[in-house]
This record gives sequence, structure tokens and C-alpha cells, in this order.
Amino acid sequence: MEKERFLSKTKLRSIAIITIYILLMVVTAIIFSKYINKESLQTIVQSTGSLGILLYFLIEVIYVTLTPLLNTIILITSGYLFGGHTGFIINFLATTLGLFLIIFLVKKYGRPLLKKIVSQKIYYNFDKITQKVGPITLLIVYILPFTPDDELTYVVSAGSIGIKRFIFPILIGSMAKAAYSYIGDLGTRGIAIAFYSRFFLLLIGLIIVGTQEYIIRKKK
Repeated sequence: MEKERFLSKTKLRSIAIITIYILLMVVTAIIFSKYINKESLQTIVQSTGSLGILLYFLIEVIYVTLTPLLNTIILITSGYLFGGHTGFIINFLATTLGLFLIIFLVKKYGRPLLKKIVSQKIYYNFDKITQKVGPITLLIVYILPFTPDDELTYVVSAGSIGIKRFIFPILIGSMAKAAYSYIGDLGTRGIAIAFYSRFFLLLIGLIIVGTQEYIIRKKK
């Protein structure tokens, strides 16, 4: 009886923590969508001088980590404010750090919490599914436009896939997403650059990540 009460309290506490984190994401998304736009970001950068790039970078990291549905706007704005090349670098570093932060948070805190909520059988089946979805699917979703890429990162990170298998998909996928900066800088011509960047990175990524997954499965 005492054990059941303890397990029930642990389960409720885990649900509460996950709920609070989801609410934090929702609140952040609402605030960012209302107050963070091209004009406000330009004002922030201009008013902070040499710290403008660093501040913009930090805002973008928060964007990627906590507001996964709204990233495209800030990726394009970086090119408008800093130019295509500098914007690309900022986008790449911020997106890479944001995605790894998601994986760290889920692996460190989210996975243990979920294990306390769902049964072992459900978690075992979930791990099997994520192993099949894996890094190749993540790579494709990262590179293709208008896909739930960051959202899928949260889901797949909760599975048993090791962090090392995320490295290539994230690095290559972040390059593809970073190319949005050229749209902000060059307009229509930037759309073409972003499109061809994604196309070539998809081909290269499939070869690299496909080889990685083949070697891992062969060893197993």
C-alpha cells in the first residue's frame, strides 16, 4: 500500500513537471510570436552595439529549443540583419546548439520522467519504433521544408538512440536550415540558394548517415 502511494506520487510529480515544461513552451511561443519580429530584432541588434550578434544568437537558441513551430521567421531575419554569410553562421551555430539542447534535456530529464509515467511494455515498443525511425528520418525531416523537425527531435530523443547517432543529422540538417539566411538577404535569389543547398545536403547526408546506420546495424 505504501509502495503504491509512493509510485502514484512519483507519477503525478513526473506528469506535473512535463506539463509545466510544455506550458513554458506555449508561453514562450506566445510571447515570441507577439513581441519578437523583424522590426523588434533589428531594434535589439542596433541598440546593443557589439553585443547585438551575441544577443540575437541567444534569442535564436531559445527559439529553436522552446518554440519549434516558429523557427523559419528568425532564420530568414538573420540574413536580413547580418547578410547571407554571417546570418548563415549564426543560424548554423544557434540551430545546432538548440537541437543538442533539446536532446540533452530529453535524455537527462524527459526520458526518466516518461519512464515513471508509462508502462515498461509501452516504453519498450516506443524504443523499437524510434530505433526504426532513427537518424535517417530525422535527417530528411531536418532538410525538407515545412516539416515538424524540432518537434520530432523531442520525440525521437525520448527513445534509446544514443547521442552520437544524432551528430551527423543535426550538423547536416542545421546547414540546410541555416541557408534560410540567404532568403532574408537576397530575396528570390536566396530562395534558389536555399533550395539547392537543401537538395545537395540531402544527397550528401543520406550517404553519410546511411553509411553510419549501416555500420551500426552490422555491428549489432
